[in-house]
Amino acid sequence: MRGKLAAGAALVAAVGIFVGVFVVTRSLLWSPLLAAAGAVGLYLMVDSRRPSEVSDDEYAADAEKKMEEALRTIREIRRGLKDVASPTAKHLLQQACEQVPELLARVKARSPNSLYSSASQLGAHLTSLSGVLTQYLDIQRNPSFYTDPAALMSGGEAAFDRFAQFTLDSLRLVNSGDIAQYQANLETVAPPKLPTL
Repeated sequence: MRGKLAAGAALVAAVGIFVGVFVVTRSLLWSPLLAAAGAVGLYLMVDSRRPSEVSDDEYAADAEKKMEEALRTIREIRRGLKDVASPTAKHLLQQACEQVPELLARVKARSPNSLYSSASQLGAHLTSLSGVLTQYLDIQRNPSFYTDPAALMSGGEAAFDRFAQFTLDSLRLVNSGDIAQYQANLETVAPPKLPTL
């Protein structure tokens, strides 16, 4: 946020300094030099982040962008769900569409440094899933255009099942650290029983 504010303020300051200096001096040499120096100075004052903080902010912004791309693909898959005739296929896709946002939210909360890679990998899988769904719907609408459409649709359902299982396994993996903490907390909630004398 500070980076965007600093860039905007520096640009406005550069224009103001350029115009002000040019009006006073009528010099095309000093106006841009002073405008650039003033803009850089103001930028550095407003955006006082260290280079590591800038890098962290850029990573977080890129990770959010990847996460939003994955969620956009989920929304596209949800739109296609209404046309799926098979209750099994529809259920598997709905399950995946519910689990992916939850998975991304949990990764973001528990391991934000791995959000970019997780969202990128998940996004690639979702793109494939969306392609399978598109083809599956075409086979469903036009079975006579395909050789052995029942086998092709069965393969699509198997792919939906594998993806739903993948997201569930991923959620369980993300939660495994929480379960270890939960077990430790269970042990310390009540003190052990003292021996009777």
